Amino acid sequence: MSKTSLHWLALALLPAAAFADPVTSWIFDPVTPVAQEVRDTFNIMLGLTLPFLLLPQVLLVYAIWKFNAKRGHKPATFHDNLKLEILWTVIPVLTLIAISIPAYSTLKKIEVPPKSDLVVEVIGHQFFWEYRLPRYDIGYANEPLVVPADKVITLNLTSVDVIHSWWVPSFGVKQDANPGRITHAWFKAPKGKYKGQCAELCGPLHGEMWIDVEVVSDAEFDAWLEAKKTGTSGTPDADGTHSAMIPSIIESEVVNG
Repeated sequence: MSKTSLHWLALALLPAAAFADPVTSWIFDPVTPVAQEVRDTFNIMLGLTLPFLLLPQVLLVYAIWKFNAKRGHKPATFHDNLKLEILWTVIPVLTLIAISIPAYSTLKKIEVPPKSDLVVEVIGHQFFWEYRLPRYDIGYANEPLVVPADKVITLNLTSVDVIHSWWVPSFGVKQDANPGRITHAWFKAPKGKYKGQCAELCGPLHGEMWIDVEVVSDAEFDAWLEAKKTGTSGTPDADGTHSAMIPSIIESEVVNG
């Protein structure tokens, strides 16, 4: 496709983008404690590192103007300045130390979840997500993940084929699902509907591997559980079986914080 055609295609898609669901992310709409912590850490890091980005540009423009040969200035004759070199070594070191403190705190908060209210097994497939709730003996696929609001939800993630990545920007959660391994993530979100997507290139239909999370009230969650249990014994999986009948492959994993 020519470059001109791509430009026209982009213009044609603009109206669709305008009416599409609003993009949510940890930086504009953090809805979980983890997302809020990530944004706060990002702001601290941005504030501490931005001078290192801007100051050289300002000095470069000043030097170009001040020492322009047309203005009659001659090149400097010295080639080092020990005090200056110590200064621009110590300042970045102190900045990195200052950044490491909130960064370590944020990483610890991400890696060590509080006591779980609900454990969900998340299993990546090409190209859909399967969810299992071992406590309620419920499993399903190709449907939104439904969880109660304001509860600590722990995710135990794995994959049956290739590496996937469960990413919901508003939650500040992006965790790989690796074949043969179990990884963990957690979130605590208010009531609402949230969107995400597989963030690891996993095959030709990777772009359609969406994630939908519905965070509901306790009463709505109980009603959803009842419907799942008394319905047709769970939503059929892609292969026609019912996940609720499949033994948990990670049932021994219990995360209590």
